[in-house]
Amino acid sequence: MLFATGGPAGAPARCRQTLAPLATALRMPVRGEFALGAEPALARAVLAARTPALVCWEHTGIPRLVRALGADHVLGLPAAWPDRHDLVWSLTRTQGTWTFREFPQALLPGDARP
Repeated sequence: MLFATGGPAGAPARCRQTLAPLATALRMPVRGEFALGAEPALARAVLAARTPALVCWEHTGIPRLVRALGADHVLGLPAAWPDRHDLVWSLTRTQGTWTFREFPQALLPGDARP
């Protein structure tokens, strides 16, 4: 399942735009009914999904989403989103236990390298 920050008309579209090419390639819709601030509802939808979920979310809401998922005490997880926009956080839950990995994209000149 693909989720992006959404909400009422006029809400920022950047997260939906980020997922659009992948959604097209996978022939999957991007669910955008959750607005920034609705992280608990989004977490319930993610946890109820029968397939893996990819969430593209506004960085200011990511700590709230991680808390709502119950993954805020995972080893290695930063307390706040760093001042970077080239990161992917991967949270994986296996048999009720969360693990965390961070993937820097490092796509643009000046992006930090791993």
